[in-house]
Amino acid sequence: MGKSLRRYPRPVKIWLLAGLVMVVGQIVIGGITRLTESGLSITEWEVLSGALPPLNAADWQVEFEKYQQSPQYEKIFADISMADFKFIYFWEWFHRQWARTMGLVFAVGFLVFWRKGYLDAPLMRRLGIVVLLAALAASFGWIMVASGLIDRPWVNAYKLTIHLALGITLFAYLLWITLKVVQPVRPVFPQGAVKKLLLPLNALLFLQLLLGGVMSGARAALPYPSWPDMNGYFIPPILLEASAWTVENLVKYEQSLFQPALFQFLHRITAYALTFMVLYFLYRCRSITLPAGLRRANTLLIILLITQVTLGILTVVNSQGQVPVGFGVAHQFTAIALVATVVYINYRYRPGTPLAGVEKMVENKAEKSLVV
Repeated sequence: MGKSLRRYPRPVKIWLLAGLVMVVGQIVIGGITRLTESGLSITEWEVLSGALPPLNAADWQVEFEKYQQSPQYEKIFADISMADFKFIYFWEWFHRQWARTMGLVFAVGFLVFWRKGYLDAPLMRRLGIVVLLAALAASFGWIMVASGLIDRPWVNAYKLTIHLALGITLFAYLLWITLKVVQPVRPVFPQGAVKKLLLPLNALLFLQLLLGGVMSGARAALPYPSWPDMNGYFIPPILLEASAWTVENLVKYEQSLFQPALFQFLHRITAYALTFMVLYFLYRCRSITLPAGLRRANTLLIILLITQVTLGILTVVNSQGQVPVGFGVAHQFTAIALVATVVYINYRYRPGTPLAGVEKMVENKAEKSLVV
């Protein structure tokens, strides 16, 4: 956009906001799919024909027989009934169907707005990056599922983390684009050294998301369902054993307590560090005069952080044999809300436009329109 005061039509703004809601829905549905162990119920990836679920008993039997060839059925769910299979099948199908619907909403909106001339070159380039991120997330989604169809009866925790990270990156970038469209002008304000604190805050939040993804994929809450200790210890004893620090224990994490202990411990420590970082950031913000929007965002930030920490603790202590779906999904949804708040704060701290400059830009634009 350069220095032009580009105003996008209202339909474009609604389209982008709808895309944000759909991306959040996809991440949440993915969380439910994972926590209900539904992700391996559909053993094939069919882009078009897979949009329709089984429609009769014969079709259901075909899908069930395909699932019976998977490691998850052979090693974990050998006694699963057809009714139970339909339940896990639904969540994986719904996860994929939501992705298809997102693609359709994006494609139709893009074509319509492009033909109407609502999309300028800068926005077109940014939307191209959105398409790339969505394609990467979808590709890693299938790579993740495929990792559980060969030998192991569950998806690879590290591939799941990449899939989740790409999904959250897609959401954050789409939110950034939406903010540029909805709120293109940001009045300047004195920032002092507070802005420099955003880098470590962003880094800690990103690290925490990655650790949470690995912890979730490896079901690391199950061996240590206690807080503030980990089964009576601040540092689990296995982390103090030099012989446990091997690549094999990190790769074959289901065969040892080392990897679950390591990532749950790191997830907790990073949560404490992130909490301290946010509190210090908010404390330093008291020394500057913030716009009303940023003051509200700071308040929301601390509320979401407290909620997220509480949900994390509740998820861990209730992981008795199985990670609780309700707490787990709420924990993931709050993480997305936290990311959204931090993205907004970052956006508002970007170089703004002085109010006098905004008025001048509007005047210039008005004069050009009169000449035309």
